[in-house]
Amino acid sequence: MIGLAGFFAWQDIHERYVRTMLGPLWIVITTGVWMSAMGFVMSSVLHQELQDYLPYLACGMVAWQFFSNSLNEGAMVLVNARRIIVAFNLPIFIHFIRYILRNGIIFLHNAVIIVIVFIIYPHAHTVTALLVIPGLLLNAVILMSGAVILSLLNIRYRDTHLVIANALQVLPYVTPIFWRRDMLKDHTWIADFNPLYHMIEIVRSPALGVEPALLSWQVAGGLCVVLPVLAYMMYIRYRHRIIFWI
Repeated sequence: MIGLAGFFAWQDIHERYVRTMLGPLWIVITTGVWMSAMGFVMSSVLHQELQDYLPYLACGMVAWQFFSNSLNEGAMVLVNARRIIVAFNLPIFIHFIRYILRNGIIFLHNAVIIVIVFIIYPHAHTVTALLVIPGLLLNAVILMSGAVILSLLNIRYRDTHLVIANALQVLPYVTPIFWRRDMLKDHTWIADFNPLYHMIEIVRSPALGVEPALLSWQVAGGLCVVLPVLAYMMYIRYRHRIIFWI
């Protein structure tokens, strides 16, 4: 099942850049140019040293793009897979594995930018950097579970993906991506109550050589338990209606 989902995921990437000269490198170039411009501008606006701010921004933005793309596409998984679901008797979860693998491939392309930034502005890294791996695994479980929930809601109420798309236009500005949590001073609760901040933090902090706060692990761990249970309950309840709703 994973092999078939992986084949579909790679085909999705291939079709997106078919007959282009640079292929998937456009992912890296687009993100890199945008991030470079934002880094120079925002470091001046926020009075941050570029050598400290650009790695922070790069790690945060690459993680955010992974999350935002996954959330945006998550609501459309079943709708986009309608033809395959109708034509072939395949397990439904193939489409969700395909979706998370596709976004994982895009994330790995964008991760090249982080490597380039660290080459330009070296950071001391310790064994703490290995915590990126469990952070990514936790986030993959959270995002895949969220995709099951959102896609089931979306085939029943087609406004769901529009709500997510509009929310994602606001969330980057209330999530510590361009700015740091301590800049909120007496209002750090804005970040602390934002689950996306904690999901980013368990990936960004280890990449920067800093151990994430215990609260971030607790929030991500809690989501990793609650969301799969909720997704399973919704799937069991509505699985027989999927074919009629799509």
